[in-house]
Amino acid sequence: MYVRYLAARPVDEIQCVAQTRRRHRCTSPVLAPETRGGQWTLLPVTAHVGQLALPAGSMAVYSLTALPYAEQLRWRSQRCPQHAATPTAADLAMTDWESFDSLLHSGHIHTRLPTLRRRGARADHPHREGRA
Repeated sequence: MYVRYLAARPVDEIQCVAQTRRRHRCTSPVLAPETRGGQWTLLPVTAHVGQLALPAGSMAVYSLTALPYAEQLRWRSQRCPQHAATPTAADLAMTDWESFDSLLHSGHIHTRLPTLRRRGARADHPHREGRA
């Protein structure tokens, strides 16, 4: 969808916003083990027209562009695979996304790709920006 977002937490901790049958928030992650995730990549730092150029040339982004469109929509709506398949389930929380602004969120710009731990997909990286 070619829009950059800033998440409130690391990619592997983003939680589904759907309401369960017991009227609680779903505890499943959006990055589900049974689905294909995005990939970390370096992309140019973009500034809005009329803004000064930023010192960093590129930044690490969790890109979803290689995923099917339906999967990108699932991420954008912040739903786990189960609740993406049940569109009648209400959202119990607002999505944690915020439009990424390179000047406002410059503290989240990292110029190196994150390193991964041995046994999981958790990134040791404070960068929480994604692109859907």
